[in-house]
Formats: sequence, structure tokens, C-alpha cells
Amino acid sequence: MPTLAIGTSTDAQRRRAVMQRKRARGFTLIEILVVAMIIGVIAVAAVLALSAGGRDRELEQQGRRLVALLELASEEAVMQGRELALEAFRDSYRFHAYEPDADEWQMLDDDIHLGHRTLPEGLSLVLELEGRPANLLAGPADTPRPQVMLLSSGEFTPFRLEIQRDRRAGMVLEADALGRVSLSLPDAAR
Repeated sequence: MPTLAIGTSTDAQRRRAVMQRKRARGFTLIEILVVAMIIGVIAVAAVLALSAGGRDRELEQQGRRLVALLELASEEAVMQGRELALEAFRDSYRFHAYEPDADEWQMLDDDIHLGHRTLPEGLSLVLELEGRPANLLAGPADTPRPQVMLLSSGEFTPFRLEIQRDRRAGMVLEADALGRVSLSLPDAAR
């Protein structure tokens, strides 16, 4: 019987020695692959977050679109020799043409470029004329109330129009009396 006890204790000692050698060898291949995959996922998430730079691409796209439409409308006003205007609402805008015979502003809703445009969900407009905020309606009314004139001489009503997301600072369009339009981010959002 003592031989059996000695053999058992030798087996236990051998098992302990094998386990200690396994621990001393390091990590298994599976453990290393799992850690590498986790690091890879974190790295991809970080790159995506940094490449976007915290920028709101949809907001920028709407700002660039509005600048392009204002420039197009200004060119059309000069080329056609007629007065055009921009009417802004809280979440949309549209262009009008002045009809001198009827002495009224006509909506350009049938125009493919200058028709009524609604901003994507969450975006809104804030308009300032001569440094004072303009009271923007929630949506179009029956009678046009254009705020920004685009004259046939190429001149504009000076304005500052901000496209905001969820009422936070956003893209700023500014135009001077000579019809020069600029697009920028406010200092707080840069």
C-alpha cells in the first residue's frame, strides 16, 4: 500500500509541475487572437471617430447646397434682369420672383432648382437681417414674405443664416450687399 501512496503523490507532483510549466510558457494562441481582435475593433472605432472629426456631414451638405442655390439664383436674377428673393422658414426655404405687372412675389415652386426645399429632420434655420433675428414661420404661408432680396444688379440683402442641428451652433452663411456669400463653422464648433 505504501507504494501506491508514493505513486499517487508522484503523479500529483508531476501534474503540478506540468501545470507550472504551462503557466510559465505564456498565453495560448486563442487568447492572443482574442486580444488582437479586441484591439483591432477599438482601433477601427477610433479611426472612424477621428476621421469624421466630429463633423456633421449632413449639416455641411445642406450649407453647401444653400450657398450653391443662392449663387444660382443670383446669376439667374442678373441674366434675366429680374428680382428674386429667398424666403426662409424654421425648417425649409424657397425662392420667389418679383412680377412687376402683378406687383407681387411669385413662388418658384415649379422650378427644379429653386423650388421649396425642406431640411432633413433635426436641422433648422436661424436668420439675422441687419444684426437682428428674423421671426421665421414654421412653414409656408399663402402670401409670400421673402426676407432676402437677390437683385438683378447682383446685390443682396445682407444676411446671416445659420443652419443648426437640434438648436446647437452649426453652419453659418453670410452674405454682404455685393452678393458675396461665405460658408463657415462658428468658432465654438471648430
